[in-house]
Amino acid sequence: MNFFNLIKSVLALAIMVGGASFSSVVSAQSVLDKVKSNKQIIVGAREAAPPYGFIDSDGTWKGWSMDLSRAIHGVIEKKLDMKIDLVFKPITPATRIPLIINGTLDWVLGTTGRSVKRESVVDFSVINNGVCVEKLSAKNSGINTTADLAGKRVGVTKGSNEERYITALGVSGKLDPPATIVAFDKHSTGFLALSQGKTDAHVTLKDTLVSMANKSPNPDNWQVNGPSLFCNLNGIILPEDDSDWKDMVDHSLCYFISTGGYEKLWDEWFSGENPKAGYEKVQSDTVRTLVYNQCSWGAEKFLSKS
Repeated sequence: MNFFNLIKSVLALAIMVGGASFSSVVSAQSVLDKVKSNKQIIVGAREAAPPYGFIDSDGTWKGWSMDLSRAIHGVIEKKLDMKIDLVFKPITPATRIPLIINGTLDWVLGTTGRSVKRESVVDFSVINNGVCVEKLSAKNSGINTTADLAGKRVGVTKGSNEERYITALGVSGKLDPPATIVAFDKHSTGFLALSQGKTDAHVTLKDTLVSMANKSPNPDNWQVNGPSLFCNLNGIILPEDDSDWKDMVDHSLCYFISTGGYEKLWDEWFSGENPKAGYEKVQSDTVRTLVYNQCSWGAEKFLSKS
């Protein structure tokens, strides 16, 4: 039984055991009610996935995704007219969805791709970005195309789409012989293994690979190359079937987009002579069109008192 079917089975059993009283409690309690009561929003964040989420040397949570979470949190504070604490909790690809399902986290904002399989157990916000997956290897490795991963030791993060994708390529025969999957909890650990020759390539988001290579002691030793294995549209992970909370997050994000904050934040991290990411990245026309044209009419008036 795979992870998602296991989760659904556990929830179904809980409902059977708890009966109608369990069902009514779940349906009545929105995260929005909890936030108003506790005056706190708990957000799942990556510790070592630059430039989107990471902990800096001084122990500060940083990244484009962290700043976007802070911006949405600020809009929610204004909408509810109350001071609300924003708390970041570390997650990995393997833990982010279970921690949303069990109520530990109120949202996860990173680079999680929306998919039908994931949407069977959680909901997603409107689109906040899009990312593509490529591979990092030594320049003398001879690894250039996806086919070159055949028979190689490939580093991925546990529970990621990359892990499933590379595994599926081997099962289908598109990688012959199949790659040997080496799974890590963090990208930084995977890059260390690659540097030590324990793997031949590391596969994850292009942005994270570029960031790790640029920050390494010898950036010129590494190559990040395509073509992309696949691309994902990203959404904020939210509890399933909680429309009040989803509406609050969606409208807050859309307010930030429609009033110019999103574009300004993107430029701070990825544009100009000294972007925070350490390199420039142009958001594709497709992603920009989706981000800027998906929001409900009147999103820019979300905080209006009238």
